[in-house]
Amino acid sequence: MQQSVKGLPSLIVLAVGLLWPSVLIAESTPQPVTLNVAVAANFAKPLAELARDYETKSGNTVRITVGSSGALFAQIVHGAPFDVFLSADAKRPDALVEQGLAHTKDALIYAQGRLAVAGANENGLNALRNATDATRIAIADPRLAPYGSAAQQALTAMGLWSQLSANLIRGSNIQQTLQFWQTGNVQLAIVAASQCIGYQLNCTLIDAGLHQPIIQKLVVVSRSAQVSAAREFAGFMVSDDVQQQLTALGYLPLAASAGKS
Repeated sequence: MQQSVKGLPSLIVLAVGLLWPSVLIAESTPQPVTLNVAVAANFAKPLAELARDYETKSGNTVRITVGSSGALFAQIVHGAPFDVFLSADAKRPDALVEQGLAHTKDALIYAQGRLAVAGANENGLNALRNATDATRIAIADPRLAPYGSAAQQALTAMGLWSQLSANLIRGSNIQQTLQFWQTGNVQLAIVAASQCIGYQLNCTLIDAGLHQPIIQKLVVVSRSAQVSAAREFAGFMVSDDVQQQLTALGYLPLAASAGKS
């Protein structure tokens, strides 16, 4: 019995030594996580496609919530548990940084959007210029959606804002704006070029010089419980591979946004 007791410390050391490498391996291997990603409506369809690629490469899962940039921003400010926010502008991600809800290094430009008119057909932008009092036109609400603000700027630059204001139906986000046209509730809709490509619609592009650049930023929310994975996802979004895909989906490349914020 005494020999067994004397040998017990050695057995314990041996047992711990055998277990220790397994403990190290378990701690060093990242476990799959679920990322809650809030995305502006214009980018919902591209994100769904890109997220599948990210999930395959990372092993993580992406849970997507779609809305207007303004509404999603308000939800984050009030504590919504999002890990990453893909806005349709730069203003709201920058505001989260200013409010201490994100770090400057985690606010990145990921795309530059384009506007287009659905329903114009062969008339092009003349469909807007020749609109009558009976012509109903959908735009995203400029107070909530950056694409709506850009639409207002473009119509103002064309000298049409005052003329068409009474004709406008405002969607809460750019997806609802397109739905107004798809369901026949309006004759024209100013939407995102990416939607025209995604839904294979015949649209007319609006000259980007008629409105301020639609600089789209993403931001990692600092209260995220999985900041490391969220930053990895942010890096994926600005990677060359993703940017090459976005160019074909109705967005200008990041090079066009250089020096802008």
